[in-house]
Amino acid sequence: MDANMRAMNGIKLEKAAAALAANGFGARVLDTGAEAAAYAASLPGVSAGMGGSMTARDLGLAEKLRAAGKEIVTHAPGMTPEERRAVWLRAQASDLYFASPQAVTMDGKLIFLDAYGNRGAAVIYGPKKIVLTAGVNKLSGDETAGLRRARDIAAVANNIRLKKDNPCVKAGRCVDCASPSRICNAVTLLWKRPLASDIEVLLVNEDLGY
Repeated sequence: MDANMRAMNGIKLEKAAAALAANGFGARVLDTGAEAAAYAASLPGVSAGMGGSMTARDLGLAEKLRAAGKEIVTHAPGMTPEERRAVWLRAQASDLYFASPQAVTMDGKLIFLDAYGNRGAAVIYGPKKIVLTAGVNKLSGDETAGLRRARDIAAVANNIRLKKDNPCVKAGRCVDCASPSRICNAVTLLWKRPLASDIEVLLVNEDLGY
């Protein structure tokens, strides 16, 4: 990303941060993913819940949180449905919960699209502090554009990553399928900060995740 593009993106991120703040969210703009990961690792708390965020993976966030002495609470391959449910409930009651929306709108809304809804539940209520990280690639003009991004870009990429043979992989966009392996089952749309939740959004001037 050249200097001009980075400067233009920085202006957009600052506008989105101001809109998020107007909607009750904490918001800060960070120039790099490394800065975002360092800030996240510095936050007080012992337990850190996480979902399957590709943004967190890009940041090496789990490793940095462990190095800071935090216990990572997340599901893992091979867990039984009962084990996954128990972990999801523990994550929702953690000191910190880290996730990434599929879209951040320029008027300060946050959009999440999930297969199970565990992330949606956790970003609404439960953890002592919820930290949401998004790269500049996730900025969307409005709610309609954000939902389109979640379905046609992020969900398709995740289906490919998970090796799901769902119709969107072939179509290159969401077709609102009825596949039993569909991963787009629940939408969480935060118009404003839920009143009992401490939510901070980290906007990063880099492309991160899907």
